[in-house]
Amino acid sequence: MQVVALVSGGKDSCYAMMECVRFGHEIVCLAHLHPPSELSADDAEIDSFMFQSIGHQTVELVAESMELPLISETITGTAVTTDINYHESAAGDEVEDLFRLLQKVKEQFPDVQGVCTGAIFSSYQRNRVENVCTRLGLTSLGYLWRREQTELLQEMIDSDMDAILVKVASIGLQPRRHLGKTIAELQPQLMMLKEKYQMNVCGEGGEYETFTLDCPLFKKRIVIDESHTVLHSDDYVAPVAFLSIDKCHLEDKEPADPSHLASRIPEIPPTEPPSNDNHTEKKMATMLALTPEAARDVVPAFGQFRDQLYLSGIMSSKAGDESITLKEEMADIIAQLEAILESQKMVLADVCFVHLYVQDMSSFGQLNAEYIQYMGQNLPPSRSCVEVKALANVPARVLLDFFALRGSGVQKLQSLRVRRDVLHVKSISAWAPCCIGPYSQANVLHRALILLAGQIALYPQTMELVPGDHAAQTTQCFRNACRVLEALQSNLRHVCSGVIYTTGDPDDHEARERLLVDCRRHLLTNAELVDEFEDGNDSDESDDEVDKNEARLEFVKEAPLLVVQTSRLPRNALVEVELQALTHIALKYLVPRSFTSAIVSNNMRFNWQSSIIPRALCQIMCTASVEGEAEFSDTRALAKAVAEGIWTCVLDCLVQAMMSWDRVIHVRLFYEATAFSSEVELAKASHKVMTARGRVKSMPGMTFVPVDAIQGNAVAALQVTAQDLDKLETELWLHKQI
Repeated sequence: MQVVALVSGGKDSCYAMMECVRFGHEIVCLAHLHPPSELSADDAEIDSFMFQSIGHQTVELVAESMELPLISETITGTAVTTDINYHESAAGDEVEDLFRLLQKVKEQFPDVQGVCTGAIFSSYQRNRVENVCTRLGLTSLGYLWRREQTELLQEMIDSDMDAILVKVASIGLQPRRHLGKTIAELQPQLMMLKEKYQMNVCGEGGEYETFTLDCPLFKKRIVIDESHTVLHSDDYVAPVAFLSIDKCHLEDKEPADPSHLASRIPEIPPTEPPSNDNHTEKKMATMLALTPEAARDVVPAFGQFRDQLYLSGIMSSKAGDESITLKEEMADIIAQLEAILESQKMVLADVCFVHLYVQDMSSFGQLNAEYIQYMGQNLPPSRSCVEVKALANVPARVLLDFFALRGSGVQKLQSLRVRRDVLHVKSISAWAPCCIGPYSQANVLHRALILLAGQIALYPQTMELVPGDHAAQTTQCFRNACRVLEALQSNLRHVCSGVIYTTGDPDDHEARERLLVDCRRHLLTNAELVDEFEDGNDSDESDDEVDKNEARLEFVKEAPLLVVQTSRLPRNALVEVELQALTHIALKYLVPRSFTSAIVSNNMRFNWQSSIIPRALCQIMCTASVEGEAEFSDTRALAKAVAEGIWTCVLDCLVQAMMSWDRVIHVRLFYEATAFSSEVELAKASHKVMTARGRVKSMPGMTFVPVDAIQGNAVAALQVTAQDLDKLETELWLHKQI
């Protein structure tokens, strides 16, 4: 795409431009915000949270050296809104200066689609750039976002970037000794300061600022003729000073080594939708929604505990009317959702997670366009999406279920108590796939439980699917998920539950078992990425490194995982990974446990896995498989056997977690679509089993998901979440105090 690069003249904005070119974008102009012209060069260091002003008077030479036009605007505002997020435009805020600048760019270069920036770690800056880009219909490109700084600095040096320090503001950096030195010359000093004082080696914490004299994008190099040092603060420990460039010029240079700008775009062959032709002739089960009068008698529309609400299997009340449009269908679903939320004193912004099931994945783009009309941009829920062909029997285009937390949306902005945090990165980067639409990478509940959006195998830098088979795509899925977890003080070894959706031949049982083994390996190895917590303080007291490593992996060894096969996934992906994980402080202080077990009963085998934090959290996966050559008289008998076994497993797990039935709020029952004549059979069987002998008074909200196949050649699998988030928060607070 055609791109405008926001430049300050520093190394980060220049290297970000290099990355843009490497990933196939065309930089057509540069844009720059400068201090008011009435300020002298010595007074031009303004107090801005967003923009570097040192060296601004020489940015014109950067544009000239690249033979590109420069569009400038004056910084007139200040940091009016200082929250990390910037949801609404604020008069007099310096962010609105950026809006005016990029608006001017669009007027002069209407084909510009992207904005290149050099933010590395500042969510404050990234959020504001993304806000402006969204308002102007532009895509934010942040290829340096969350890059490991030591590696990034080395890359800059290896790429023949000649950048000098023009400001110092850190312990260990002296104006007379270090101003005007190149990053290559100072790299050993910067690394020493990193080890000694935990300094950011790229200066991301404001330790220093740079100006770029040359890089492979420049046709000519910049030469400084005259400069002088301005001492801003003569602090004994960390003096602050900057280099004011008085005079400079361009001079000719040898052409840059082409390898420094070589393409980094992987060759990705076109993908075709997976074919399940050998399976289509089998009869699909009747959807529960076809007989709502029978369904809602035994399975309620939602489950609730305190401020938590789980809405199950919501589809249009007009389902079956082939004359309604997708827009009308989606509007009806949202109207139902809003009515239920209002009855519980909630709003749409309180929704934290959405499961989206579509009849035909080819309509996903249109569906997403309708979805975006309702789900807010400020605190969007995380989301996973799969195709469920059985919806055609209704017919309905879409089925949704939701998890909401009262007071976590609009009220969050006025509350000191943090119930929910949302990670929503819209910039294309090397970090993880961006979420430009109305969904976020993750929602974090009570600083303890992370709900990750479904991850497909997108290459973050290009947002294209990686080439290869199921194994290759699974690796990329878990690496993407790991990057998101790292940003939330967690990683794959903190995962407490996961559903892996896959496509392919439903009769290939071995492929699903290989996938399950592969997924467990990625959790144990943290997808071969660095475990930032490996050398941290452990909750165990053993000095034996082998014991410590075993203890570190003990939880994730048996954390619940479930592989289910569907007909199609977004972008024709082969795998989609949906995970829940604990934050590191929750894993460290609450010491969760996981376990697996199995029983054989009524000619059925039941395997279950569970993760628990006593009295606070219990997550369960239970599969039901027919033993050997056993046969059942009819599908109702099979449904009865399935229900008796899986709900017995659930009750046993709840006992071990010391949790009562009313904490069960989230239930999804995946079932092989050809094994049952109707999911109402499963609903009625579950209700009968659980209400018999006075076990429970009512069922939680349940979503029934027909799939092509399930791991272990199972005919059904149950995913259950029982949680008391207030208890989770209290336990975490108490353990931290101790």
